[in-house]
Amino acid sequence: MADTTVQRGDRTFAYLTLLPSLALILMLIAVPTLAIFALSVQSVSLGQFSGDFVGLDNFRAMFANPDFYAALINTFIWVFGNVGLEMVVGVGLALLLHQQFRFRGFVRAVVLAPFLLPTVVAVLVWRYMFDDIVGIANHVLLSAGLIAKPLQWLTSPRIAMFSVILIGTWKFVPFVVIAILGILQSIPTEQYEAAKLDGANAVQRFIRITIPYILPVFILTALLRTIWSFHKFDLIYLLTGGGPVNATTTLPILIYLKGFQDFDVGAASAIALFMLAIILVFLALYLFLMRWSEKRQ
Repeated sequence: MADTTVQRGDRTFAYLTLLPSLALILMLIAVPTLAIFALSVQSVSLGQFSGDFVGLDNFRAMFANPDFYAALINTFIWVFGNVGLEMVVGVGLALLLHQQFRFRGFVRAVVLAPFLLPTVVAVLVWRYMFDDIVGIANHVLLSAGLIAKPLQWLTSPRIAMFSVILIGTWKFVPFVVIAILGILQSIPTEQYEAAKLDGANAVQRFIRITIPYILPVFILTALLRTIWSFHKFDLIYLLTGGGPVNATTTLPILIYLKGFQDFDVGAASAIALFMLAIILVFLALYLFLMRWSEKRQ
């Protein structure tokens, strides 16, 4: 009886210690979300706390706006291009860094360094490297004879999105490397040794042992990076500002432009709610796959 009382007391104390954190989370997440719901059905300008009730007019205007569909397409190009390239490069680097070779620790530090670099610093470096006059990227390609004239990496509507995806991959691929490398190091070496004794070559060992081990982590990492990339704002905006000619305007940038340039907070809130709905779908899929991964273990 005494033990039961102590357990209840410990549980009550634990709940009480969690209350401040719960209150802070509600204040930082629930309150702004409810405010966006309220603003999305009003005609509100920047600096106003409320306006005329317009119902679903902001959503109707959103779905009738060609810029919204262009930004939506750009968002999916950015997300799937960036995440797809990250996963391919990240898995390759993780497999390479998992091998034994000299200066492996130094190489790992170099590969992981971009993830620790502040976004503003990374943007300044890449804007200089991609400069069409003094940039090292054009200099190398011209010297190798791969291009006939300098490329306008961040100012050409044709290749601006490709350039942003390339920079995004460089910046965030270390996260994929860390995740995949961690699971690679947990694979028992005895399984590879047993497979060698059975006559399995390197490709067969990779397919039968490595892939089944890394697959759950691969899927969860890809989905997590998808969620993070979907609402990415700072990297793209600092590189191109959404240009040229809206070539890199994604939904987060469109929200910023609507709210802080057009001063139409109601329209910006409607787009934000649309983004929230898509992110919730990805989040639900992520939680489902998390449970699936736990059951496989």
